[in-house]
Amino acid sequence: MVGIYSSSLIFKYEAGTVAPFALFCGESDDGTHLEVYPRPEGDVYVCGCGGSKHLPRREIEKLNPEQVVPDPKRVEVATKAFARMTPTLGKDNADVTQACMRPCTDDGMPMMGIIPGEKNCFVATGHNCWGILWGPVTGLAMSELVLKGKSSTIDLSPFSPARFQKRKIRRSRQMGDGETVGEDW
Repeated sequence: MVGIYSSSLIFKYEAGTVAPFALFCGESDDGTHLEVYPRPEGDVYVCGCGGSKHLPRREIEKLNPEQVVPDPKRVEVATKAFARMTPTLGKDNADVTQACMRPCTDDGMPMMGIIPGEKNCFVATGHNCWGILWGPVTGLAMSELVLKGKSSTIDLSPFSPARFQKRKIRRSRQMGDGETVGEDW
């Protein structure tokens, strides 16, 4: 797994004052690609601030949670982009700025399925920024896998955790009964 370090914003409004429609924007000249999610209590969550950093596992392991803070430059750019996009909702400053580490696999595809070599041990992770979109189908597919032994909703094989297993390397030829013969390569 790798982490994608990203900033996000929350703008607070009174409940019922913001239409309940998510908005997904293309990339703009300022490097943002805003995603806007109004919430029932009136908050509007904004992500896609741009400037996300990919961190390898060894760097994530050294990172203290207190160090995961929003990038002030990206917060400023995204706040201005949101205000340009919607002058009625935009503000000079977000009410909350935050950052997170989004989980992502090395190949960018989610990891969903049974963990190889383990009994009754399942995983569903690595959706990156698409967790919101993938959440319902992931939950359904994983519940089918846990309860029925197979997902009928989607084929989980492309997402199998087994794709990340290291293969056992055979460095010599073997006879039919597994006895090593010849030289190691």
